[in-house]
Amino acid sequence: MGFTVKDMLGMEIFGEAVLLSGTEGLVNEILGATIIEAPDIVKFINGGEVLLTGFYAFQSCSIEEFNKYIDELSKKKVSAIAVKRKRNVEHIEEKLEIMLRYAKRHVVPVFEVSYELSFREMLKLIMERLFSEEVRRLKYFKTTHDNFTALSLSFNSMENGIQRILDVLEKLIGNPVALFNQNMDCLASTEEIGYRFRISEQAEAYQPQFYSNYTYLRQRVVLPGEDQKECEQYLVRLKVMYNRKMYLAITASRDSFGDMDDIAVENAVTALKQELFRQHSIEELEERFQNDSMNRILSGKLHTRQEIERDIKLLGIPMEADYRVLVMKLWNEGAGDFEKLNDGFHYVSILRDAVVREFGNIRIRDDVDKVVIIQQIRQGQKQEEYRRELKDAVDRIQKRIVKKNKSLKVLVGVGKEVAGVMNLAESFNEAGDSLEFIVILGEKSGDSASQIMFFTDMGIFKLLCKLEDTQELYDYIPESLQKLFHYKKQQRQDLIMTLNTYLDRNQNLTKTAQELFIHYKTAAYRIDRITEITGIDFDNPSEVLAVRIGLIVHKMIENAR
Repeated sequence: MGFTVKDMLGMEIFGEAVLLSGTEGLVNEILGATIIEAPDIVKFINGGEVLLTGFYAFQSCSIEEFNKYIDELSKKKVSAIAVKRKRNVEHIEEKLEIMLRYAKRHVVPVFEVSYELSFREMLKLIMERLFSEEVRRLKYFKTTHDNFTALSLSFNSMENGIQRILDVLEKLIGNPVALFNQNMDCLASTEEIGYRFRISEQAEAYQPQFYSNYTYLRQRVVLPGEDQKECEQYLVRLKVMYNRKMYLAITASRDSFGDMDDIAVENAVTALKQELFRQHSIEELEERFQNDSMNRILSGKLHTRQEIERDIKLLGIPMEADYRVLVMKLWNEGAGDFEKLNDGFHYVSILRDAVVREFGNIRIRDDVDKVVIIQQIRQGQKQEEYRRELKDAVDRIQKRIVKKNKSLKVLVGVGKEVAGVMNLAESFNEAGDSLEFIVILGEKSGDSASQIMFFTDMGIFKLLCKLEDTQELYDYIPESLQKLFHYKKQQRQDLIMTLNTYLDRNQNLTKTAQELFIHYKTAAYRIDRITEITGIDFDNPSEVLAVRIGLIVHKMIENAR
């Protein structure tokens, strides 16, 4: 006879275990061990296992469902069952009684262990007793793989899937774990995160004791608290759909990290990727329906009340609330056209994640390199309060983006507040015009105020944005400035840039020269040349204002081409 249940109960770790039923089965031979974290684990049992359960897998199943599980279990010849009872499980005593009746009928010992006793330690000691080192690892790999697979197949796996995977992993490795997105925001964790997650410059590559398809890092972290405990943290980088990255963090604050933990983490990462892919597929399908609804609403293509009610039901927003539309994008002023578009597309998922985190009560969709937001306005909120809250939120988003690329700037176009869903198309068009206006002014202003543009603040340009005929726009450019736009091509660009800068710097030649990195005399020569070509009277405020408007209108025409 090999390793029996009686031998196992003689181990020090089981010294305080209480045998509840099945004395006759103490002679059962043990061939393995597994933790029940989902009822479907029964499909992966070969026979001869010790089953470990805290009844968490049966937390929400009915007595009828539990009986079906026991019927399935009776087809497998398990060696013993270890239970914990300090869980908030519905009908736990009744379920335990059903399990004891099964155990008596099939001669399976059932014993209760302390709730504080780690299933991880129990599993490890049983396997060490049963198998050689190499076989132990293979067996443990299969055990953890089966646990996570069963969790994925569980009848209630759709609910809090990521959190449940992390909870199982924590039990297996005995240390807290957390999942972070590419913005270093915590998506789920097994304990409260009291510190800001970051990847240290001193983080080093870590190689598990087997081949892995994932990138592992190891770093030292200091935990918050009076003792300022320092410990190792292990990170696994997951690439999830398109440009999104996530990080699984294991903080070795309770126990050292060993080879068995590597195996558990590897299987957990695979399960996480599957769960994230499943969630993404569902979200993508829902998002597609929501995007179609948003497109119809924002384009003003809804004609009947039935169509409107259908779409607002899909979006989950009320018909008669007050709304604004915001359009956001990332902008790298110093980059070329292709690089600007590429940056906008590459980082749009990061922008989206940051927007979702910073804004409440919104509906959002991606539009190539932009993010479109329908925002419900709080009833009675004052304009000044809204502007302050928006600026604070955009500043926080900007800080997140800068961590990824210091050259990128968040631009926000804001439409006016409108009453009811039917008027959202107007706010959307205004938000788009406001965003374009920021791009036009981008090279004229480098301060943070240029990040946000309200359509209501655009003055005369609100009217100009509604003109679709470029010839009509061209009529708003003074004749004097038109002469400069038709001047010799090789000199025209330098002169236009100098004129722009000169007006932005309040006609100060010294600051103009400094801004353009040219000599003072060169700046003075160019302004004299502009005066000769155009006849602009820089001492006439009205003419200077017309020229400034003309420069912006010319940029609007260029952008429209």
